[in-house]
Amino acid sequence: QKLTTAEPADIPDILPMMLHCIRMIYNVSRFYNTAERITSLLRKVSNEIINRCCAKISLADIFDGDVEGCMQSLQESISAGEAWKVVYKKTANAVNARHQRQAWDFDTSSIFAHIDAFVQRCKDMLEVCMAQMQFAPQEALPVFGGTRGPEITKSLLDIQGSFQKLVSSLRGLNYSILDVKATRWHDDYNTFKAGVKDLEVMM
Repeated sequence: QKLTTAEPADIPDILPMMLHCIRMIYNVSRFYNTAERITSLLRKVSNEIINRCCAKISLADIFDGDVEGCMQSLQESISAGEAWKVVYKKTANAVNARHQRQAWDFDTSSIFAHIDAFVQRCKDMLEVCMAQMQFAPQEALPVFGGTRGPEITKSLLDIQGSFQKLVSSLRGLNYSILDVKATRWHDDYNTFKAGVKDLEVMM
């Protein structure tokens, strides 16, 4: 129940006790004493971690360029996903060292597939935030003096305009970027990255 209301920053501290409870369930429950059912339960934990993190991340703020708070939420979400894998591994190692009969030899690819994809998605969005800071800073452009001043200003404004078109293409995607089942993101993100790389050359 704590997990369903947790902030991403609080999740790593909740996980050890929660896994202890799952261990107890595995040991004493007649229903959950199979690898398949415990794997299913652990997968639900993964999905709930993703849900809690998604609730904290504002894609609208990222696309609007208000990235400072978003970057913190993304970092906390990455930490929560990575902590889940670390705590699980520690628990599994501890159980397997003591209990040969009830070893934790569950399908970790099934348990963590969505978490791994979500952590990577958050890292991708961090890159988008960094690009926003580089190409769409909140402060106005400085005034460039000299005979080439207007030319430099126009060039930078053109680059900012091109970048906004890249951001608009992400904003207009007809699926949720944080939905790990939306595999089209890989192609759309690579297109964005390629566009940013071209703008970096122009800088």
